[in-house]
Amino acid sequence: MSDAPVEIDPLDHQIYQEFELLAWRLELLTGDQELADAVRSSLSRASARYAAQLRSDDDTVAGAVLDLVTNLYPGDTPIPDDWWATPLGRAVAASTGHPTAESVTYSVAGAMLGIDADAVQLLARTAQLDGHPDGGVTSVSVQQYLQAHPRRP
Repeated sequence: MSDAPVEIDPLDHQIYQEFELLAWRLELLTGDQELADAVRSSLSRASARYAAQLRSDDDTVAGAVLDLVTNLYPGDTPIPDDWWATPLGRAVAASTGHPTAESVTYSVAGAMLGIDADAVQLLARTAQLDGHPDGGVTSVSVQQYLQAHPRRP
């Protein structure tokens, strides 16, 4: 038997942690641990599926990303800027760009790209990112930049 540590997929782990919060709330509201445990089991499979979809070139990923992000941040709940630096934020940015915004501020684009706002401004000035008429840069151009310049983990 090997004592080698089990490698944890950071993207799958983050998605599962987000889902775990939902299961915890369900358990808290219902007092039914058995129900919550069944939900956790289902969510564990779902988190692995979402992680695989986010890494694929499948055209259906955009719908899955939109479902995932709008359920994690429902209604008018803003996506925190620092979320884009997480494994899930980086995967969303690379696969679909910002799922609900046509443009993003330089600071959000910077978080998505892992650089500061000044560097984003330079990329916009040199036409490596497309400026948006309302300010900031287009979400699509950030996504395209990430696809053309993939970051190493």
